[in-house]
Parts: sequence; C-alpha cells; structure tokens
Amino acid sequence: MKTDKFKINTASLSTDQGDIVIDEFIPETEGRYPCVIMSHGFNSCAEELHDVARVLAENGIYALCYDFNGGGNKGRSTGKTTDMSVLTEQNDLRAVLNHVKSSPQTGDIYLYGESQGGFVSAITAPDIPDIAGLFLVYPAFVIPHDWLSRDESTMQGEFEFMGVKISKTYYDGIPRYDVFAKASEFKMPVKIWHGGADPVVDPEYSLKLVKRYEKCELKVISGLGHWFPPELRTDIAEEIVRSI
Repeated sequence: MKTDKFKINTASLSTDQGDIVIDEFIPETEGRYPCVIMSHGFNSCAEELHDVARVLAENGIYALCYDFNGGGNKGRSTGKTTDMSVLTEQNDLRAVLNHVKSSPQTGDIYLYGESQGGFVSAITAPDIPDIAGLFLVYPAFVIPHDWLSRDESTMQGEFEFMGVKISKTYYDGIPRYDVFAKASEFKMPVKIWHGGADPVVDPEYSLKLVKRYEKCELKVISGLGHWFPPELRTDIAEEIVRSI
C-alpha cells in the first residue's frame, strides 16, 4: 500500500539493561500494518538505518529502528558499551518486540538486521512466535569463531575492539552452541544480502547459512565489502517491500 505520508516518533523504552531509544516510522494509514524491526551492527546506530526505514514507511510498513544498549559510540540508549554483548542485544530485541506487539495496529512482524544486528536477529527469531520473515544484511555469523578462539586471560578490565571500549562481558555473551543449527530452527522465509569482498564477515558464512535454512534467498554482490552504497540500500528496501 503506497503512501507518502508517515510520521516519525522517537520514544524511550525502559529495561533492566538501560533505556532503549527507538525511532518509529509510522505510516498514516488506517487499520493494521506490517512491521519491520531493524537492528544495527556493532558500533552503528538507529540513525544509520533511517534510509531503509523511510522507504518502508513510504510503502505502508511500520519500520522501527532502535539503539542497542551499549551498542556503540553513536547510540543514544543509556547502557554502557562495556556491559554489551550478543546476549544483552538479544534481550534488547525481545524488549522491542514486546513493545511492538502491544500496539493494536501491528500486523505481521519481520526482523531486519545488519552485521551483528543480523546475527542477533537470526539466532533470536527461532524463539519468538509469529515472526513472519527475516532480512539479513551481511549477518556476522563469524562472531563465535572469532571470539571463542581468543585467550580469555587477555581480557582484563576494559579494552578496545573496533573503536569501542568493551569488556570480558562481550566474550562471556558469545553463544557456545551451534549458531547455524539454531538459526535453521526458523522456518519462515529469509533473505540475505552479502558483499562478495567483505573483509569483516567472509561471505562463506552466509553461503553456509543459506544451506541450513528451509526457505532462503542469498544475494552475494560482487566487489562490495562490509558496507553497501545508498543505491543498493534503496534496492534492498524496495525488495523488502515486494516481499511483504
């Protein structure tokens, strides 16, 4: 349902881990509308998802972007980066899901995630009833391999990783189970986009992932790294609209 009219609302959601700041792109349409919950990557923020959210809202989809507690240096949520982990981000996502489900206008719910946010969305979705689909942009399934091979005795106090101060809490929150098997418990449709020259998350991880899902499409974009240019992000948003 094409509509150029939508409103942007910023809200705060209190949790045990801190106050999550949420940007809601709400279509000005009557009745129920589909919802896409958008999770950013490590050291990113909700604002960096607004370009995709606007396209969704212009097409009658309620798009919700939020800052993970401690998710990076740009976020507005109150949690500390030294308290952040994959586990705490899963808890944040569940809190946002409960917030969305409380609205009488919320229809089918989809999850969208980039990098670490994609990883968090993919391993959380199987445990959440009624998620209608997943949209993953270079999901960081490399995280367990990268971190569980490290010497935990070197993680004393605060230390820096990719420009962010974290602590051993991050290491402790890494899943110790088979994350590909966990993700594959999700039986609804999945779409994945990954850069063919990604130096952060090798596309082999998404190639492995697509083989585990029952209903999954993977697009590997030749020559692109761990970022996508604006025109491709618009294409992805438009593909999401057609999928919903």
